[in-house]
Amino acid sequence: MTGAIAEKITMMDGEFELVKLVARPKNWYFRYWYKGEGGRRGNHLYRSLRTDDVTKAEKLAFEEWRKLKTHELEVGSVTPKTPQDLMDDWLEHTRRRVITGEIQEVTYKSKRYFFTSTLKNYFASKGIKRITDLQSDSFDDFRYWRLQEGWKFSTRSSGIQKPPTDSTINAEQGLIREWYNQYLIPKKYASGKPHIRNKVLERDELSANPPIPRKDWEKYWRYFERWTKEDAKGINRPAVHYWRMCFRHFMLVSYNSGCRPSEICGRYNKQKKRIDRGITWSDVEIVPQTRWSEKLNKQVEDKPVSILNIRETKTKVPREVPCLAAVFLERWKDFVLEWRKSQGLPPPNESDLVFANPKTGKPFAYTMYSKTWRDISDVIQDSLTNQYTLYSARSSYVTNQLEEGVSTDDICLLTGHSYRILRRHYERLQMRKRLPEVTKRRYGMRDENPHGARKLL
Repeated sequence: MTGAIAEKITMMDGEFELVKLVARPKNWYFRYWYKGEGGRRGNHLYRSLRTDDVTKAEKLAFEEWRKLKTHELEVGSVTPKTPQDLMDDWLEHTRRRVITGEIQEVTYKSKRYFFTSTLKNYFASKGIKRITDLQSDSFDDFRYWRLQEGWKFSTRSSGIQKPPTDSTINAEQGLIREWYNQYLIPKKYASGKPHIRNKVLERDELSANPPIPRKDWEKYWRYFERWTKEDAKGINRPAVHYWRMCFRHFMLVSYNSGCRPSEICGRYNKQKKRIDRGITWSDVEIVPQTRWSEKLNKQVEDKPVSILNIRETKTKVPREVPCLAAVFLERWKDFVLEWRKSQGLPPPNESDLVFANPKTGKPFAYTMYSKTWRDISDVIQDSLTNQYTLYSARSSYVTNQLEEGVSTDDICLLTGHSYRILRRHYERLQMRKRLPEVTKRRYGMRDENPHGARKLL
């Protein structure tokens, strides 16, 4: 509100003023000057006192001033802040949790993208400019907006843009609830949580990483073999060949061990300047195996078994994983030694990552693995029966173990899955093995005397 001042009374040693405006001479107004935040210019805040009585106006003005100072003491500002102001402040609180090691940097980056892009665009589409504009029904249209318009604002360059899945939107709504519960409500910017309902996912929608059937997996590993033997083009031919061999063996180990991708390839924590997760050469143990040969009537050498020591896991519980990946790890080791020698590099140390960038010693970026997987899947997609992800290798391992009759308790220990998750995602796969049992027809049979049964007496 602006306008020429007709009359002005300074109060509380200049803390605030009573003013009458030329355009509105019938009422007194409370006027307070506040400083801008973040380099923004300050301004006057006006409140109509709805009276022409100066004595009454003084009392009402003092009450307005007291309310403003109380509000400033509680939330740090006398004016309603923009949602982006508060989202930025929330992100700063979240960043501090990265520094203290409470959360991973990748978690912070995911939240930062959501609050600085997705939610920002949603507020703009709804005309929400101040935090006071947020109402209990402000997020009723969030899911519809994300599916219809919100995904078009994506600034991420990886892959083809498409509407998000229901599970992704559920996760985003969880971030909104977290913002309210841990920031807006405790700081009194909001009095309660808005109504945000998650969609109940169907069982099929939980299978975001479907297992790869053996026939489809055979198409993948045969392509890996051809791909690594192709002549790499360009000025970085040795590096390209190294990457292809690295990805090929990474996938073979993933499929045969059931470990999470990051548990195998590792990741670099920029904040702490250290490598998190990932198996090192000292984490791999090769155990020779023998078997009894009926033909030779003696014990003979069999394929060795590898034991992976997964020290840093998502659940914070280290585990040992016996798996049939020894042959692939031995072949990868021989390739690495030969390649490094040809490039004038020393052999790796025991503490080095098995799947590391030889020039830096750090893990390859996870996006390199995911992009390469998508590119290869696109090439052979027409011959596949489904669309798979990097995590499909882990799903495949669990499925294969279940089909081999391995107990669910042992699978939980091997993979780090919780029993609840294992049952929810993979129980129906066990049911497939019981199809003859559960679909047996009994048409026309007499239940009281089936198969010619008779009484003993």
